[in-house]
Parts: sequence; C-alpha cells; structure tokens
Amino acid sequence: MEFIKNNKRVIGIIAIALVVIIVLAGVWVWASFIYYKNCDAKDCFDNSLLSCSRAQYINAGNMTFFYKIEGKSNEQCVVNVELLKGDLNNQDSLKLEKKDMECYLPLKTIMAPESDIGNCHGLLKEGLQEMIISRLNSYVVQNLGSINLEFLKNTTRV
Repeated sequence: MEFIKNNKRVIGIIAIALVVIIVLAGVWVWASFIYYKNCDAKDCFDNSLLSCSRAQYINAGNMTFFYKIEGKSNEQCVVNVELLKGDLNNQDSLKLEKKDMECYLPLKTIMAPESDIGNCHGLLKEGLQEMIISRLNSYVVQNLGSINLEFLKNTTRV
C-alpha cells in the first residue's frame, strides 16, 4: 500500500510539473511570435524601433501607414509597412491601399521605414516607385519648354 501512495504522489508531482512547463512554453511562444506591443504614440514606436522590439503603430497623415516591427534579421531591423489609406488628392496612391512592403533598417536607428525605399521589397515599393517616376515624367513634360530655354541661355554664355 505504501508503494502505491508514493507512486501517486510522484505521478501527481510530475503531472503538475508538466502542466507548468506547458504553460511556460505557451507564454514564451506567445511573447516571442504572436505578441506585438501596440503603440499609440510616435515616441513609443521610435523606442521600439531603436531596440528593434516587436511593436505595431499606425501613422495617420495624408497617407495612413501601418507599421509592424517584426524583429532582427541579419543585423537589420525588419519592419513591415502597409498603406491603409492613400492620399485622397492622388488617385495613384489610392490604388496602393492594402499593399505592403518589408523594409530592412540599420539597427539602433530611428527613421521612417519608407524614407529609404531602396531598403524595402514588395508591391507597395513597386507602386510608390511607379508613382514617383510618373510624377517626375509629368514634371519634365510640363516644364520641357522652360528647361530648353534655360539650356539655350547657358550654352550661349559659354
């Protein structure tokens, strides 16, 4: 009888230890892979960006971006950027809504991920580049006459 009582006690202790281990593992998985700190202010997001800790932030302005810091990869901070709302005065930007890109920023820096688009990859980057090229093309076409006049003035002085 004594042997059975001791075994029940050992089995109970093992069961409790397993439950504790499973709960701790679940908390670790949640904290490491699922949880993102919700930032309501730019300062909160900037601090998370500085440490490259998982956080998410919505930056509302002419265009509303949703930023999600994914973490570190190859000595860079990976930030996912999604355009939630384009500029109402720009039909091209409205076409980019719900598109995203992944940006790779240097560690320990605070900057808008889309400010250096060369470090980003995805459909949003391609769309933004097309928008910029289209605007530059329109500018050149609209100002071609004045550009030619300036060129002619400069060449006649030489």
